[in-house]
Amino acid sequence: MSQATLRELLVEHGEDLRRMLAREGSGLLRFESVEDLVQGVHVRALVGEEEFVFQGPSEFRVWLRTIARRHVASRHEYWSAMKRGSGRVLRLTFGASSTADAGAVPVPPGALTGPSTFASRREVLVLCARALAALPERDQKLVRWRSDGVPVEEQAGHLEIDYAAAQRAGLRALERFRKAFEVASRSAR
Repeated sequence: MSQATLRELLVEHGEDLRRMLAREGSGLLRFESVEDLVQGVHVRALVGEEEFVFQGPSEFRVWLRTIARRHVASRHEYWSAMKRGSGRVLRLTFGASSTADAGAVPVPPGALTGPSTFASRREVLVLCARALAALPERDQKLVRWRSDGVPVEEQAGHLEIDYAAAQRAGLRALERFRKAFEVASRSAR
């Protein structure tokens, strides 16, 4: 099947896909919009185009729903993992920086509970995910390794650089992450 034909089918079935994602991805809508989910499904469909052989509109809908369900499950796993490891990343976000963090909002203490605390944490988590996604892949790895407590020696081995270079690269990556977080928080206001 040509890519142009697949793209036409995706556009044609766009409203059905939006409704399905709004229904089945309702738990994700606090982190991502329906349009974000639609775009993710479209990307997966275009990447997996070789697997699909057009056999009619009903088969196409089944194929597209299967891809959409996989995408929703994948995004649920992603956000669940972010929640599990969010404390470490949040500590990195609000840690000491070489620049003044005058506008930084402190992370709510872990002992507090309640809807407003959870909403604040969720908002900060979304901003952290956006900031991390804005970084180059190497910086993303360095920030994740730092938050996971991976020793600098091990980081240097993965990057095939010496200890001092890995240490400097890690500090620069953290600084870029903090700046990206600041930009994300300013744009969210």
